[in-house]
Amino acid sequence: MIESPLARTLLYPPAKLYELAVKARIVAYQRGLLKTYHLRAPVISIGNLSVGGTGKTPCVAFIANYLRDAGHRVAILSRGYKRATQGRVEVSDGKEILCSARESGDEPFLLAQSCPGVRVVVDQDRYAAGSWLETHAPVSVFLLDDAFQHLRLARDLNLVLIDATEPLRHARMLPFGKLREPLAGLRRADAVIITRSDQLVDKAPLIETIGKHARPNTPVFHAHHEITQLRRLGNEETRQLAEFAHKPVAAVSGIAKPERFNEDLRKAGMHIVMRRDFEDHHRYTAEEFAGITREARTALAQAIIVTEKDAANLPGEMIRQSPLPVYAAQLEFRCAEEDELEKILLSAAS
Repeated sequence: MIESPLARTLLYPPAKLYELAVKARIVAYQRGLLKTYHLRAPVISIGNLSVGGTGKTPCVAFIANYLRDAGHRVAILSRGYKRATQGRVEVSDGKEILCSARESGDEPFLLAQSCPGVRVVVDQDRYAAGSWLETHAPVSVFLLDDAFQHLRLARDLNLVLIDATEPLRHARMLPFGKLREPLAGLRRADAVIITRSDQLVDKAPLIETIGKHARPNTPVFHAHHEITQLRRLGNEETRQLAEFAHKPVAAVSGIAKPERFNEDLRKAGMHIVMRRDFEDHHRYTAEEFAGITREARTALAQAIIVTEKDAANLPGEMIRQSPLPVYAAQLEFRCAEEDELEKILLSAAS
């Protein structure tokens, strides 16, 4: 968000040009001036209307694992945000992980870990990636990760996630707000999933805004994310949350909304004696993590708790040298209308 009046004045003209360009691009695809490509297998897109964490990755993992268990051969296509590579990278062939988080991007790497039996490929051109994969492996359904604005590739089901705690009624486009595109983009959504619906906020204004901009009778689902257990990095043993109740811990995260992570740990009864927040997708250096462990020990923390995304950005050598145990909090997606969501997923994948 831009707070300075001078900065807002200076940025207003380029911001309006950006908004017009976004709208023009959408209209060009809608009128066929820009070509939309189709894959042979059905395509389900999961994306956001705004920047910042809406809990998309656990949702993608839930959908991938559900469709896999339903008998589908699932492949996830992602652009691989902030990866250190170019071109196409096969992250998982469904049997093993074939690259590092640095090569694929942390979220595709996490999806490969969370979805055994599911293929994961990153490529800026997701149509090219899907076409390539269809010639190399049997795929019965594609999932597009973070693709609501990726209009080049046609989809059979367009899901958009919205954070219940983010005021949407008066939301503005970047750089003055968090919207990637105008609210009118909700008309492209086949269903809306409101994440963090367990938070004690008045959802009536959000439901009203969705109803105003989405197509009539667009399904709206309510979901939240739940820490189910802790995975110790290095030896992969799992621990129950109750084992850490009232224990002093250090909370370390490089995600879009670290306050949510810290609040979840507090709800689990943990006593946070040290907290370090980094920018989203942060890659830790050995020197940096050594400083974190020193601070944690000085604060008398008994363990360091990170997110699964951070775990992907922590090289194994750092974990092995840590004088404190490091645990990743494992998140699972929960939907109040799970049966209805599963029905539309199966229908789109058929």
